[in-house]
Amino acid sequence: MNAKGINLSRKKILNQLRTLLESWLDDTDSITEIVEETNLLTDLRIDSVGILQFVLGVEKEFKISIKDYELDSEVFSRMSSFIDIIEGKLHENNRLVEKQCSEKPTEYRCKK
Repeated sequence: MNAKGINLSRKKILNQLRTLLESWLDDTDSITEIVEETNLLTDLRIDSVGILQFVLGVEKEFKISIKDYELDSEVFSRMSSFIDIIEGKLHENNRLVEKQCSEKPTEYRCKK
């Protein structure tokens, strides 16, 4: 069984987030300086429109859905909090695929 992104490391997730953030940053040279402790609002100075676009980009990139109530100031205060959400969503997706595969093992995405 395999689904895109399920086994991504935190480092790979952070690299993908850096790539998404490049389009909103004035100084793209500083993209490599983004670490898990980076604050999206104060360190990167991303405004509310940028945050919305970033969240939509994350949902599309990782094929996840983030609910409004899951997003608070804590999530944007550290990239690590955002990575935690992504990891949780990927884990949920993995469990769903496992359940579906146990019920219908002949499904295409269930093949190894």
